[in-house]
Amino acid sequence: MTQLQIMGKLEVQLASGITTEAEAVYLIVGIRKLLQHQQVKKQYKYLTFHCDWAVHSMLAGATAQEILKLFDAANIHLKTDPELHNLPPELRTEIESISKMEYFEQELKCFLKSNGLPGLDTTRPDGWIHFQHLYAKVVEDVPLEMTAQNASATIASVTLNVDFARVPKHEGGHMWFRVRWVILNKNGLTGQISVQNSFALNPGA
Repeated sequence: MTQLQIMGKLEVQLASGITTEAEAVYLIVGIRKLLQHQQVKKQYKYLTFHCDWAVHSMLAGATAQEILKLFDAANIHLKTDPELHNLPPELRTEIESISKMEYFEQELKCFLKSNGLPGLDTTRPDGWIHFQHLYAKVVEDVPLEMTAQNASATIASVTLNVDFARVPKHEGGHMWFRVRWVILNKNGLTGQISVQNSFALNPGA
């Protein structure tokens, strides 16, 4: 399939909106193909990482190791002080940006714009957040695994889980969800970093 064919299919999908996990996967796979065609994987490091995460049963590549090393550094601090805001400022910023998928959002927006494709907010103002919860479900329980080369690491893996609040539609009209980054220590114990957000149940209302 050529780049133009891929972009044509993605343009149609984005224009109609990403509403299901299957559509989220289709978008990610299409973007992954474009990244390969255009040879810009290094330019979009986090976008490439998130695309790879969605199509593997586990991930242990270079960017995954960079991310795991950050979680490992945070894990060492959190053992003595469980408050995330007490991490060293630079480390806290990195952990928050990764756990909130801010780098993913920034690079995805930039990539779509550079290819003249519609943004995720084309059909709904909270398009990114809605897509984020679909993406999180796609990569749920797919571990980022620390390689044996990082023998000094205190953690073995990080796995993402998603929880949904049972909120009736009439209570604000939003669905709250929580993304949990579950850190598995080498001693078998676990810790987690959680991020909460919500999307409109009826964005057109």
